[in-house]
Amino acid sequence: MAAPTAPKLTSAWDSARHADNGWPQFLTAVRIEGLRGSSGEQVEFRYPVVAIAGANGSGKSTILKAAAAAYRAPSNTAAASYSPDDFFPRTPWEDVEGVVLTYTIRLGATTDTVTVRKPTRRWRGAPERKTRSSFFLDISRVQPANMQIGYGRTAQDVISSGTTEPLDAPGVAQLSRALGRTYDQARLDRSEDKQVGVLTQAGVEYSNFHQGAGEDSMLDLVALLTKAPDRSLVIIDEVEASLHPQAQRGLVTELLRLALDKKLQVILSTHSPFILEQLPSLARVLIAVDRDGQRQVLYGVSSDFALNKMDDKRHEELDIFCEDEEAQYLIERILALGAPETLERVSITPVGPAQTVIALASVAVKDKLSRAAWCVVDADQESSTDYGRLPGSEAPEKETIQALSDHHWSTVAERLGRPAGEVLDARDKALLIENHHAWTKEMARQLGGTMQPRKVWEAIADVWTIDVFGEHAAKEWSESVVEALR
Repeated sequence: MAAPTAPKLTSAWDSARHADNGWPQFLTAVRIEGLRGSSGEQVEFRYPVVAIAGANGSGKSTILKAAAAAYRAPSNTAAASYSPDDFFPRTPWEDVEGVVLTYTIRLGATTDTVTVRKPTRRWRGAPERKTRSSFFLDISRVQPANMQIGYGRTAQDVISSGTTEPLDAPGVAQLSRALGRTYDQARLDRSEDKQVGVLTQAGVEYSNFHQGAGEDSMLDLVALLTKAPDRSLVIIDEVEASLHPQAQRGLVTELLRLALDKKLQVILSTHSPFILEQLPSLARVLIAVDRDGQRQVLYGVSSDFALNKMDDKRHEELDIFCEDEEAQYLIERILALGAPETLERVSITPVGPAQTVIALASVAVKDKLSRAAWCVVDADQESSTDYGRLPGSEAPEKETIQALSDHHWSTVAERLGRPAGEVLDARDKALLIENHHAWTKEMARQLGGTMQPRKVWEAIADVWTIDVFGEHAAKEWSESVVEALR
């Protein structure tokens, strides 16, 4: 479930993304060629806060660093002015040549393309970049202060000649919410390029020499975000580093809140399902690498699918990828009736909208995934030899609910433990809603009590599979799965 701050941000993004009161300057896409195995892949940013997931070595950090080099810093600003050489230098081990970075940048309703390239020794095009306040936080931010070289001298310098920058009340509140703890005060004591974070909790003051790495990095991040100019670009590598799951969820909630309040654009990298599940599907990007080392950019993936692609501790022989949890359960029920022996050999995973399933199918048919896969779209999508479809001709909710007779609904009512009349009334009211995805939720609401939409859908799918679709049709439909397992 997405963070509680996501709906407001989504509403603002949908209504005012190009307007002056929205995100008039936005990095829409980055295309990378000739750098660290990249061969022209383009990554699009379709939401104010985007998380890029992928296994180690998939190129997440390269994408973030390329994005950080998209702009020059405005004059008279605290933001750093990054150059491509800051992130992709020539070293005794790497000779960086033949690189092209292409940026798609939106300015109001106008879209421009900016190219920065390094054909041989020099980067060209960097001075022509647009200006924008940008901030890049890499993984070094979580290194404990007492592990840094010269930390004692740092402390002394800050005490003797530093300045104090207290976090304001909203900033302290954001820090408290993100970490799930209550802080009285927070501040940064600075001296030139050195800083020490200081927190006060329950009247006890302690510096980042005695803070956990999560507290230290979170304080620095919140302080940066609260001071960053409106409409800045903020890039954070491995955003979940040193944070427990509750703090990860809290951080995303606050990032979405700040993105709305200050119209920030935030690009993250992550390996964490807790980060991904807090974001709308529009905000999730997965970099998948096949066995030949080719990268594919997938948008709108589910957190479960992204985690599966980053974890090799799996024992199933076949991945079945579908659109959503409704399709997932229906496929399971059909297989249970038509080919029950396959269930212990397959993993059924919802991955996102139909276009994501279709994009994944184009890779699966070339046998470039880590193991065999079969993709299934809803029945309202076009047919293709690259993927299968659910039975019928409509979305699964329409196909099943509209096909059940009153007799079938009596069986559904028995499974739900409710009178048939109440269930039929709930169905009739649900069908008045135009959005079929909301039908089972509305039925559950009408039935009241502890009834859950998932329970309603499972009862409907069970009855439809057995009494309407039937065993013979289930066996025919399951044959594609059986063949894939062969």
